[in-house]
Amino acid sequence: MARITGFLKRRFLRFRREAIVLWYAFRHPDTPKHLKVASVLLALYLLSPIDLIPIMIPFFGLLDDLIIVPLGVSMVVSRLPPAVHQQADENASRWIGRYVKRPLLFAVIALLVLLLIWAGLFWLLWWLIWG
Repeated sequence: MARITGFLKRRFLRFRREAIVLWYAFRHPDTPKHLKVASVLLALYLLSPIDLIPIMIPFFGLLDDLIIVPLGVSMVVSRLPPAVHQQADENASRWIGRYVKRPLLFAVIALLVLLLIWAGLFWLLWWLIWG
């Protein structure tokens, strides 16, 4: 059990770092357009209520988000040009060192922000239809 927990923690920390690297690489002018498009598509997939496996199916509904998005982020980051990757990695290290002291707290806050975005979108939809 400790090995699984250690693996999951390392994978989460790696995903967190790669997601921040991807953010900085997206803003870099030398990042190829196809990688920027892939970054946007990954973000849209993560935020989208439409999944490959519906979330109503216990366990498997979340499994696709926990596998597809981190895998996609890793694939895009691995294809960045070396100069862009190095600069984005340096910026990510600086950002993580400055703002992220507790990884679990960071994950909870990120999840809450995502839930607030969805709550706001549902409220707006409700207001447009019945308000």
